[in-house]
Amino acid sequence: MTRAIDAIPGFTGHIVHPGGHDYDSARQVFNALVDKRPAVVLRCRSRADIVAAVRYAVGSGAEIAVRCSGHSVAGHSSTDGGILIDLSLMRGVVVDAEHRIAVVQPGATWRDIDRATARHGLACPGGVVSTTGVGGFTLGGGVGWLSRAYGLTCDNLAAAELVPANGEVLYVSAAQNEEILWGLRGGGGNFGVVAHFVLDLHPVDQVIGGIQAYDDTDAEAVLKHFRAQMNNADDQLASLVDFGTDEGSGRGLVTILSCSTRPDEIGRAAVGALAQVHGMTTEPVIALQREIAYPTWQQALDHTAPFGRLNYWKSTFLTELSDDAIRRIAVLGRTRPAPQTHVHLIRLGGVPSRVPPQATAFSTRNYPYIVHLITTWTDRADTERCKSWTDEAYETLRPLGPAGVYLNFVGDEGPLRIRASFGEATYRRLARLKARLDPDNRFALNQNVEPAADS
Repeated sequence: MTRAIDAIPGFTGHIVHPGGHDYDSARQVFNALVDKRPAVVLRCRSRADIVAAVRYAVGSGAEIAVRCSGHSVAGHSSTDGGILIDLSLMRGVVVDAEHRIAVVQPGATWRDIDRATARHGLACPGGVVSTTGVGGFTLGGGVGWLSRAYGLTCDNLAAAELVPANGEVLYVSAAQNEEILWGLRGGGGNFGVVAHFVLDLHPVDQVIGGIQAYDDTDAEAVLKHFRAQMNNADDQLASLVDFGTDEGSGRGLVTILSCSTRPDEIGRAAVGALAQVHGMTTEPVIALQREIAYPTWQQALDHTAPFGRLNYWKSTFLTELSDDAIRRIAVLGRTRPAPQTHVHLIRLGGVPSRVPPQATAFSTRNYPYIVHLITTWTDRADTERCKSWTDEAYETLRPLGPAGVYLNFVGDEGPLRIRASFGEATYRRLARLKARLDPDNRFALNQNVEPAADS
């Protein structure tokens, strides 16, 4: 696609071409390893703009990318030579406190949502940082601090407005287009552009947050303690283990981060128990526990995930946190290739594990843990070394889990991994829905499902 576009019927947003003063900022995505150059960026400001952009892009025959916040580590938020439909200007959030729902535009980040809902003492389950956008995160599942207590983000998707490939506007809810709602709850961006999300909210104001960091030489003891405590934890307690680097000293740290949605003695005791690690050879480097506003806690890890760094991620579910798994994770945590790289061990379970797998397109609900290799670095000269470490680290972990992966952590890992992540029955059902809404697979830059040939 080479012809410059001056106007699109019905489109009142901003059209950005290569060479324009805002082109580079418009095409920038979270992962600096991705450097794509769209032929045109269509910056939408309204539902009408989305409709016009979809109709134009589908009819053009060019590759289509959709950007909410640009957080796709695989680079799905942009395109080389195609059309980028950019929703990042649409960040409105309207809260209906009486009915405990929020109507959220697709470019909003979780910080935008938290700021609006916190005024009413409410929250929707988001991630573990506030800079992620609502769009891709919700459609890919959504695991974070509130998931164990209130479900995945996709479980809290009550309704949506979808613009599929034919350019029509579909209202999707449990009462209307129910099968499409099923697909949007974990099926990724396969079915078109979501113009707004309606999210369920829950009473969350203050939480008990805890941070306990040790020298990573004690990683095995920390992981075993984490396993023992979280095996008996209630749904209100969420926790992860982070391997990172202390910015001041350069020493490797293993940190337990925990959050209880119960700001009472029970919540304090649960978070406190996670901090009481026995058999340590070193004193804690950090030991914090306090009652804190949920949006503030949600921003605690934002500094670890800034835009503009180089990223190459891989992850796997774990079927169990065995002693062998603990040894492997500890070694990987201590041998990270760059100080900006993190290894996360996230405890799943709670409410999402009790949702029937067939109830949503997010069907991988029975695994207790995710290991996430967040390989991040700043010097392009280190790219091959960092990518090689990640590939080798993943091979170390691969025997410990299934073939599938949590979709929001997946890189460009091929169609077989995507199919395995959904599971065969869910994938076939999604493929039938894809054939109905996007039969020519015009929305292919995502965790892609091929349209069923026999629909």
